[in-house]
Amino acid sequence: MLTFTRAATAELAQKAALACERAGQPRTVHSFAISVLLRNPGVSRLPEPIRIADSWELKTVVRPTLARGAGLTVNKVKELIQEMSANWESLTDEVRGEIPEVERTRFLGAWMEHRRVLGYTLLSELPYALHRALSDNDDLDGIDFDLLLVDEYQDLNACDLGILHLLSDKGGCKVIGIGDDDQSIYSWRKADPAGIRRFGSDYPGFDDYTLSVTLRCGKRIIEWANFVIQADPRRPADRACLDSLPESPEGEVALLRFARNVSEAKGIARLTAALVADGVAERDILILTRTDHNGAFSAPIKKALAEAGVPCSDPGYVVAMLAEPANRELLEALRLLVNRDDSLAWRATLQLLPKVGDSFFDYIYKRAAANGETFATSLRAMFDAGFPDGPSSSGRVTTRMTALLDWIGQTPIPDVRPDAGWGAWLLDLTDHADVLPEPSQRFRELLVMLDSLTTEEDSLNRFLALVEPLGKDLAQSVSDGVRIMTMGGSKGLTAEAVIIAGCEDGVVPRPGSDLSEERRILYVGMTRARRHLLCTWAERRQGPSARAGDATLERRRYCDFFRGGPVASQDGNQYIQNRGSA
Repeated sequence: MLTFTRAATAELAQKAALACERAGQPRTVHSFAISVLLRNPGVSRLPEPIRIADSWELKTVVRPTLARGAGLTVNKVKELIQEMSANWESLTDEVRGEIPEVERTRFLGAWMEHRRVLGYTLLSELPYALHRALSDNDDLDGIDFDLLLVDEYQDLNACDLGILHLLSDKGGCKVIGIGDDDQSIYSWRKADPAGIRRFGSDYPGFDDYTLSVTLRCGKRIIEWANFVIQADPRRPADRACLDSLPESPEGEVALLRFARNVSEAKGIARLTAALVADGVAERDILILTRTDHNGAFSAPIKKALAEAGVPCSDPGYVVAMLAEPANRELLEALRLLVNRDDSLAWRATLQLLPKVGDSFFDYIYKRAAANGETFATSLRAMFDAGFPDGPSSSGRVTTRMTALLDWIGQTPIPDVRPDAGWGAWLLDLTDHADVLPEPSQRFRELLVMLDSLTTEEDSLNRFLALVEPLGKDLAQSVSDGVRIMTMGGSKGLTAEAVIIAGCEDGVVPRPGSDLSEERRILYVGMTRARRHLLCTWAERRQGPSARAGDATLERRRYCDFFRGGPVASQDGNQYIQNRGSA
């Protein structure tokens, strides 16, 4: 069983277990790719052992050092990595015309050396590496299946779909694809609704079972959402929309106008407080935005919620928490415990040391590149030699490496997962090791929570690799307060009440974006709601949210996707007042 997101994987696992005792453990496409590549050493063409760089490592170590090595800006490197990833995902060799060829060539040469020296792999490489391994090898272990059940099929890109074809062709297995082309919103990773629409031509002799009823949305909610999606001129004309059950609730829907973005934020806080007073739990309320760069939309809403005494959670807190120096230092030290030759972990660990800068890193990196070694190999060789001719910061590095290597040598790792779980084991280890920093309370809580989401088969290495992705999933799906996130980030979630902020032209749709996908993104946001769907917009914006989307608009109007629909715009403050007195 395969799916795209980890959140969807967890939901699929629960439903499959109820339906069939023999159901296996679902996996994401990326997780499946890792498992096959690990069972077949040498076929991936990736640095081994496979080590995925997480968000902090990408932002703080990989991109800046690659940019310096290539003589490019960090933003240019980010663009080139995105272009390279898009080609892996689409199985093409397209290039961005605005990037000079000389810069692309210089980047590719620097990147190939850089990833070899630091030994990292980008997450977007994994499916492509599996596709290439399947194409080049007929005897891979771990691909013998009778049936592939693929959930969220509409989220798969050309590379993912190619993997399914290769698995089907080589093993003769059947494929069941489940999905909704109206919810295909991942064009940024080259997914397209055409992938699921052409399933019949990809797999001749297929059977089609159409799902036509939503068990989630109230009647008026699905009516409004259907109006939005049916207006897509590129949607197949014979494509039916979902209906609600006869016994479904009517549902509350409203499109609310506010004079300014400040009054919109305060209005959202009042709506949220009113929903809570009606008995809706804070954790069952989603506040969604189309975009939220630097908190342009969420920051004023959070402030208004705090003033109204309504607790809210920040699903992005996990990434911020893992960037805190003590937590990051601990995580990198634990990676070194698993593999003392982890080049990326050594590079990150030393970057956290005060007064250790580029001169020391260049001293090690240049030797590694010249000798065809990894950063870890060169670092330990120079450490053993006393860092001859090294920069003045070498003494600080020596002190830290000595302490870490002594601790690693004295700390055995259990062969199997401890009964209490890896998270509990790591916390006990941390509490009794002076060389390790004290993690924050939230990090401690996260490690314990992850024990319930990992399996007995997961090694310590696998557990550490899942800290960020599973932590992000937890933050998104489990909360004691109101959750604020983008519409795209809400995919796979369900809530009793959904409030969508900033529903005006210039924000929804985003300027220059594919209008069909913008409709699908809005449709996804609207269909998260069971009973309450409240959309808001502001006639004028000032500050950060005024620069979101089309910053040239002085006076705004509500989103054109709603025009002529079943819900008319009305004064937000008046609606809230009337709602409270009803």
